[in-house]
Amino acid sequence: MDLKRYKRIVKLPRDFSLSEVNTFIPKPDDSDYERGYITRFFIQRVNDKNGVVYEVNSKNFTKYSINAFYLVVALNWKISGSVDEIKTINSKTIRYAAKNLPAVSLYLPNLLQFSKN
Repeated sequence: MDLKRYKRIVKLPRDFSLSEVNTFIPKPDDSDYERGYITRFFIQRVNDKNGVVYEVNSKNFTKYSINAFYLVVALNWKISGSVDEIKTINSKTIRYAAKNLPAVSLYLPNLLQFSKN
């Protein structure tokens, strides 16, 4: 994985610069609650494992996912169901996402975030 990242970095233009990240807060609508989940997108600078995790929209996620300077993860966040079901599923989702972006668990302490319960 590090070799792939290095090859992507080497190909970047020399005038490449890191831009300011535009954060995003999801606003679930009725169709999201009917579906039972929303997709959330997170990024973090690759060279700062203890750095800030940013939540971004899908468009910016796509942009950062091809940028070798960022780690990215998308996850399905449960927002409908029983309290126990939501907590269990979101906890598992965080553990799975943390394999790619370990600090994401620090950003998501409330397992019931956006649920109507």
